[in-house]
Amino acid sequence: LAALKVAPAAGHTLLSAGCAELFFTFVLVYTFLAVATTRPPASQLSKHSFHAALAIGACVTAGGFAAGGVSGGELNPAVAAGLAVDSLVESAASLVTLVMWELTGALLAGVVFRATHASEFSAAPVQK
Repeated sequence: LAALKVAPAAGHTLLSAGCAELFFTFVLVYTFLAVATTRPPASQLSKHSFHAALAIGACVTAGGFAAGGVSGGELNPAVAAGLAVDSLVESAASLVTLVMWELTGALLAGVVFRATHASEFSAAPVQK
């Protein structure tokens, strides 16, 4: 088997790969925060959030397909590091750069989530 390198795909720059990773990591983290960490509305009969797994899986799939041809579509620093282990010498510079883009996307998602879901951070009790 050929080693998987963490690097931009042929014909793409590290900047375009980083932007793809930032955007789709943002989408993934924001979706996770919005569906898996928020309080269910009072009108919801179940405490379970069954749509969370579908929404998160759809983001991983869409991000992987959309960014895969540009950056590899890792969307996760742990995945990128795991893939780079086999070809660490060739992937080291790209790995560090892409991980920084992914972490920036995740941080940005947290900031936007905090701004758009301010009520989730209030001390109001959850209605049952």
